Amino acid sequence: MARRVINHRHIQGLLDLPKATEVLLVNDRAETTYQTIEQLQALGVNYIKYYPFYPGIKSYPKLDIAVTVGEPNLVPHGVKKVINIGTRQIDITTLADIARKLGLIEVLGDSLSSHYINEIIRLLNRINDNAKEMKVISSRLETVANCLPVAILYVKKDGTIIVSNEKMYNLLGCSDKDIIGKDIKDVLPEMAMKNSEAQVEVIVIRDNTLFVTSNVIEGRGSEDGIIYTFEEREKIERNEHEIRRITTRKAIRTKYYTFDDIVYVSKSMEKLVEKAKTFAVTDSTILIQGESGTGKELFAQAIHSASKRASGPFVPVNFASMPVSLIESELFGYEEGSFTGAVKGGKRGLFEEAHGGTIFLDEIGDAPLEFQCTLLRVIQERQVRRVGGIKEIPIDVRIIAATNKDLVEEINKGNFRSDLYYRLNVLPLRTLSLRERKSDILVLANYFLKKYSKNKITSLDEILDENAIKALFDYDWPGNIRQLENAMEYLTVIGVKGRKLDKTELPEYITASFVKKEDNILVDILGRDMIWLLKKLMNSDGLGRRYLAELAKEENIPLTEGQIRNLINKAKSLGFVETNVGRQGTVLSKKGQSILHYIGNR
Repeated sequence: MARRVINHRHIQGLLDLPKATEVLLVNDRAETTYQTIEQLQALGVNYIKYYPFYPGIKSYPKLDIAVTVGEPNLVPHGVKKVINIGTRQIDITTLADIARKLGLIEVLGDSLSSHYINEIIRLLNRINDNAKEMKVISSRLETVANCLPVAILYVKKDGTIIVSNEKMYNLLGCSDKDIIGKDIKDVLPEMAMKNSEAQVEVIVIRDNTLFVTSNVIEGRGSEDGIIYTFEEREKIERNEHEIRRITTRKAIRTKYYTFDDIVYVSKSMEKLVEKAKTFAVTDSTILIQGESGTGKELFAQAIHSASKRASGPFVPVNFASMPVSLIESELFGYEEGSFTGAVKGGKRGLFEEAHGGTIFLDEIGDAPLEFQCTLLRVIQERQVRRVGGIKEIPIDVRIIAATNKDLVEEINKGNFRSDLYYRLNVLPLRTLSLRERKSDILVLANYFLKKYSKNKITSLDEILDENAIKALFDYDWPGNIRQLENAMEYLTVIGVKGRKLDKTELPEYITASFVKKEDNILVDILGRDMIWLLKKLMNSDGLGRRYLAELAKEENIPLTEGQIRNLINKAKSLGFVETNVGRQGTVLSKKGQSILHYIGNR
C-alpha cells in the first residue's frame, strides 16, 4: 500500500488565503479527505478552517471556496473559487521501501534523498521569500500608519490591541511595548468595545479633546475586530475652515459674471459697457469708482471673463472687511514660524492665488495708509515677499481696484497716497448711479421680480398701480441697484394676487421720501448755499467773508469770496443776518435762527 502526501509545489494558492478562511476540502472518499486535512495541517497550513466534502456526505456548509486534491469534478454547485492543489504524490518512504525490496537502495538511495532534500529546500526558499515580502509589506504598513495625521488602534474581538501608531503613543505618553498585546480596557478604560455599527464619540486623553471613530472589521480578510481613529478637535476645526475657504474660492471661480449679465436699456449704460469691453482686452490696471450698489464687482468679473485671463482665477479682496493686522499675511502669505499660529509649511497669499488671473481690490479707499506703500511696491514690481520671508516671488496678475470713495478728496485729506492713486488709475471707469440711468429702473425691477417670484410675476404693473410705479421712478435710490433689488424682493413677499399695491404700501424708506420732499420746499426756495451760510453763522459770534471763503474751500463748497458777499447781502435783505463793521463781521439774526430751527425739525 503506497503512502501518499500533499504535493507541496501546488500549495501556493493556500498560502495566499487569509488567516481563518473557511474552505471545503474536496476528495473522493471520507478516509482520504480526512487524511488530506491532517497532512495539510501537519505541513503548517493550519491557519485555515477546513470542512470535509466527499460524495455521499450528509451535510456540509455552503462556502465560497473549495480546495481539492485533483478532484475538481467533485466540487459542489455554488462554490465561487476552486483551488486545485493536485493529486497527492507517493511519499519518499514508500519509494525507499520499494527500492529496498528490489535490492536497489544503495543505487537509488542517494538520488531519492537528494531529490527529497532539494524539494524541501525549494519549499523553504519559497516560504523564506514570502516571509521577506511580508516583512517589507509590514514595514510599509507601519510607515503608512506612523505618517497618518490621526492616532489609530486596531483591537481584536477579545479586546487585544494588535496595531497602533506613533500618534497614539504620543497621545498616551508611552511606547509600543505598553500598548501592543494589551487589553484596551487596561490602556483606555473609557473606550467600550463596539460590536455592531461604526460609532463616533468624544473623549479626553491627557487634556486633549478627541473625536473617536470606530470601524468594525468583519469578514474582510483580516482579523475581526475594531479600528479606532482618534483626531484632535483643533485639527478638525482647522481642516473644516480650510475646506470652506478652498471650496468657497472654487465656487467663486465657477460663477464669474459676463457682460451678458449686465441688465440695461439706457444709452449711458451702453456707452459704459462698451468702454469696459475695450478695457477688458488689455492687461492694464483698472480703477472702478462709483457709489455703493452700482455693480462694481459685477463689472470687474465681466472684464475678467472677457479678458485673455478668463481661464485663470478671479480673486476678490475686500479691504473694508479685512482686519488691519491680517492684511499683509492674507495678501502676501507667510513663511512657516513667522508668527504664533502660523500654519506648518507657511501659506500662499491672495496675490499668489491670483497668479495667471485677476485680483480684485475692492474698497481700496479703505486700505490702511501704512499698507499702501507696500501695495504700491507690489503693483510696480509685480513681486511679493511673504511675511517672515526674504525671497521675492514673481506674480503675473491683472489688477482691478474699486472704491465708493472720492479718492482725490481722500488724497486732499491725507488718507490716500497720490502715487498709489495714479498707479491704479490707468484705465478709469465710473459706474453709474440709478439716478443717472432712470430708464433702466423698469427693466431692472422686472428682472428682479421674475427672479424672486420664480417667474410668477413678470412686470411691475401686475402688482403696482400707476402712482406706485411713478413713485419708484421719482425716488432717488441712494442704495442704487442693490436697494432696488431689495425693494422688489419685498414686493414679491407682500404682494397679494389680484390686487395692485398703492404707493403707501411701498417700502418705508421710499414712502418716507415723499414727506421729506414736501418739507424741503423751503430749502429749494432758499437754496443750499444760503442754508450752508446760515449754518456756519449759527455756531459763531460773527464771521467775515474771507474766513467763510476759506471754510468753503476746505469743505469743497464751490463758493468764492464774491459769491459769499452776494449771499450775505441777500440774507440781510431777508432779515436772516446782521452785518457789523469791524472784526465781528456777519452774525445770524433771530429770524435766521428761527428759519434754521424750522428746517432742522422738518
